Amino acid sequence: MTNNYKPVLGGVPISIERLAGGLKALGHEVTIFAPTYNEQQQEENVFRYATCMKRFVGGIVLPNPFDARIEKEFQEHTYDIIHVHHPMLIGRTAVRMSRKYGIPLVFTYHTRYEQYARCYTKGILRLERVMPLYLRTFFQNCSVVFAPTEGMGQYLTQECRLDPEKVGILPTGIENRNFQTKEEEAAAVRRKYGAENMPLLLTVSRMTQEKNVTFLLESLARAKALYGKPFRMLMVGWGQDLEALRSRSVQLGLEEEVVFTGALPNEETAPYFKAADGFCFASKTETQGIVVLEAFAGGTPVVAVRASGVEDLVDHGVNGILTEENQEEYAESLADFLNGISSREYIAMAGNALQKAQLFREEAVALKAVSYYNIACRKEGSLGRRARANAGLRSA
Repeated sequence: MTNNYKPVLGGVPISIERLAGGLKALGHEVTIFAPTYNEQQQEENVFRYATCMKRFVGGIVLPNPFDARIEKEFQEHTYDIIHVHHPMLIGRTAVRMSRKYGIPLVFTYHTRYEQYARCYTKGILRLERVMPLYLRTFFQNCSVVFAPTEGMGQYLTQECRLDPEKVGILPTGIENRNFQTKEEEAAAVRRKYGAENMPLLLTVSRMTQEKNVTFLLESLARAKALYGKPFRMLMVGWGQDLEALRSRSVQLGLEEEVVFTGALPNEETAPYFKAADGFCFASKTETQGIVVLEAFAGGTPVVAVRASGVEDLVDHGVNGILTEENQEEYAESLADFLNGISSREYIAMAGNALQKAQLFREEAVALKAVSYYNIACRKEGSLGRRARANAGLRSA
């Protein structure tokens, strides 16, 4: 159950799609409850509930979790477990369905909500202080709370005071196609953007303020002056600040180096990750940073701002570089990185990145999810008939 899904591009829709795909491959039945979009495509086992507003904060919709058809679906189907991906809106509906129909509820903590609140309210409402309190109450309804990384698990136990026994570590899986991109596909990307004879950098992100893209551009301008040679930077993604970021790029004198590609379907991004020499990332609101792992799957080291989620994946000097949120430090590190792309150290770093990504393959994550689902069902004493017969879990 989710507040956003395809055709929206973002970490949560990607995580849900990959987990559902992995579960189905293991023989389980999965229904995705997602809001309605104008541009959506019909998909089997995706139930689209109503939407209140087609355009809301960050370009996403405002869903209507009170749609009566949601409960009708629960009346007509026997679900063994509910896996919800947001604590508000559809999260409250998930709690209600869990209580009413006696179905165990699990939740994935995808988003640093207090940091998003700080970005959009400028501290006026102090939501960054309220969110941990709200989450503590919400967690009381959950049998298991998933964190994408160990660092996020510690945040949940320390800041949100969640019982460590209720925390499960469940990252977003990486699809096999990310490991199977051909060299000619990557070469085609480099040709398309005129980067055959120069370093190619990449970022994949929503073009919004909470992703810290302005910091990345301003640091890139400093790195350009330090490096002093041609390079190309691809900015892949769409968001409400896209045009403002284009203008800022021109102001910084980066019109030759930076290309804003707009949004790309997720299934088309793998060649971009493999084509790049380095993946640049500055977001501080990630719980995992799926794009970091996708870069690793392409054998691409990462240059990132040290932040929760990301620092659980990037090992400084091993598979990437971590800096503080300081433009001068980031620029110097990036310039050094560009100068060392042909070195033995870079080759080792790229190999280590690929090795790290292997730990997060989609099928391994799905198996881990099933083990947690079974624990939740046993804990609540409500394992469904099909699950008891080992015919697979049915989840929403």
